[in-house]
Amino acid sequence: MSNENAGFATSGGLIVELDGLAHLVLHQADDDWLEIGNPNYYAGFFEHDLERRSVLVLSVVRALAEAGYLRIGELIRDSDHLENSGWVEWTGTLDEQMDRLAEVYKPDGPEDDWYWACWLQITDAGRAVVEAIPNPAGRFFRKL
Repeated sequence: MSNENAGFATSGGLIVELDGLAHLVLHQADDDWLEIGNPNYYAGFFEHDLERRSVLVLSVVRALAEAGYLRIGELIRDSDHLENSGWVEWTGTLDEQMDRLAEVYKPDGPEDDWYWACWLQITDAGRAVVEAIPNPAGRFFRKL
């Protein structure tokens, strides 16, 4: 079986396709909080049309959140220092969080308006998946 078709079944019931967008998102989120612009960038490897790319990103974020691998929220700033002081999960149900994400994530608009509007936080369950599967292929990281 080639890596392109290989997948990893997780305890959350989600199949994480090796070198697929979910794999890339989990891998990138494992380092730190992950801004929504990052999954959008990697989705460009799979979908060039911005509308379809947006659908792909939203569906992958939802699937990872439903499986318990990511939480959806934002960075808050210390009003006195203009520095990030932490991450806060958005309130509400997953449906409400996804509705909010769909409102702020607009890859067809100016990047400064949406790129950092939402931040994803990996969970311990998500980290366990990252530790259990190989790193994504190097071809995704050549331009970085």
